[in-house]
Amino acid sequence: MKILVVDDDIMILKSISHCLESMHLDVAVAQNSAQALDEIENSKPNLIICDIMMPGFSGLGLLSLLKNFYLVNIPVIIVSYLNTADIISSIKELGAVDFIPKPIDFSSLIKHVKRHLGLAE
Repeated sequence: MKILVVDDDIMILKSISHCLESMHLDVAVAQNSAQALDEIENSKPNLIICDIMMPGFSGLGLLSLLKNFYLVNIPVIIVSYLNTADIISSIKELGAVDFIPKPIDFSSLIKHVKRHLGLAE
């Protein structure tokens, strides 16, 4: 299964990628939403893990584009330091399947990924 991780922080990209690769998942990365759109079109990921705050258009912008303009049904998990009730409500309205606050608890991330990919615990 292919997972796309989108975050402008290279250390977060590496740590999430390492965690997912330890689960024997195929991981692609993007450092902004424009790269993410290219990767989505080229590799058709099974799941997207995306930050909110990025240069260019945000993770919320990417989520909105996926919901409104792309006829893709890829589950998106948002990860962010912005974990207020209004942000979480917004991401749910835009179609995100889950929210994981930063700093990331990797055991929690693994559980969320397994659940949304339909993998056994």
